[in-house]
Amino acid sequence: MKKWKKSLAAVVVLFAVVALFLAGGAMYKQDIYDAAMSMERDRAGLEAKRMKIGKYRIAWLESKKGEGRETLVLVHGFGAMKENWLRFAGHLAEDYHVIAVDLPGHGESSKELTHDYGIESQADFLFRFANTLKLESFHLAGNSMGGAISVVFAVAHPELVKSLVLYDPAGVFDVVSPFITLLEEGKNPLIANSEEEFDSLIHFVMEKPPFIPWPVSEVAAEKVIANAEINRLVFSRISSKTGIDFKSLLKQLKVPVFVVWGAEDQVINAGNADIFVELIPNSSKLIYPGIGHLPMLEIPKQAATDFRRFVSGIEK
Repeated sequence: MKKWKKSLAAVVVLFAVVALFLAGGAMYKQDIYDAAMSMERDRAGLEAKRMKIGKYRIAWLESKKGEGRETLVLVHGFGAMKENWLRFAGHLAEDYHVIAVDLPGHGESSKELTHDYGIESQADFLFRFANTLKLESFHLAGNSMGGAISVVFAVAHPELVKSLVLYDPAGVFDVVSPFITLLEEGKNPLIANSEEEFDSLIHFVMEKPPFIPWPVSEVAAEKVIANAEINRLVFSRISSKTGIDFKSLLKQLKVPVFVVWGAEDQVINAGNADIFVELIPNSSKLIYPGIGHLPMLEIPKQAATDFRRFVSGIEK
């Protein structure tokens, strides 16, 4: 009942804000976007935080009632942001100390063109972030690029990771996807330079994209387009040959691992899930039919339920 009332209140407030905009009030698109994001955070039981870690200005979301609960750290993928986890986290924040971070080069964190945004560098950053927050042991979940970063982190710091959940992770591309084919043709559908390309991106990465009302959708598109240059830089770093033997790393994982994939993923073919579970000693997999590259955003409630089931299974 409490969640229902909060949802209704959020809808009423959002419509009021939009009405002010349409009536020629002082609210502009960015103000409406900020208000909508604030309401989403409140509904999820999260609050926005910021600090500086070394040369990086870092933004993250953290559950308001985390004290005394097990910690869950969420790592987004390429070109994404911490808000990708909001609705998923909203189903877990009552029982977990949830943290969703904007990696350097993403979201509201630093986007310096001189920084190194490679997989290993991001894993090193994640370690410094965990240290700064004094996180001693936690569940770790990563999507896409964030999954690859989480694997590198878990191998380097197994003492910090209770379990690892990989949502459509990068790192193994043996089974070719439409994305890989497009890259070979010199096209990258994950980098948008116009509103049309943003719309194509959304439908490329998700089979069931959530409804995003105007003007939130328009501001979201503007943000992605504005990040095209940094996204090109980040992509060049994560796709360059770095000497990482990813399959060897998978064999070295010492924590329980849950591999989750959308069957219709056009970015990284779900057929690669079999390779992950073959190589990871203590692993299981779940394939969602009719879902794309972002299960936690497309079906957040189901994804959260399956996360709980996985964690409860390893704690028995």
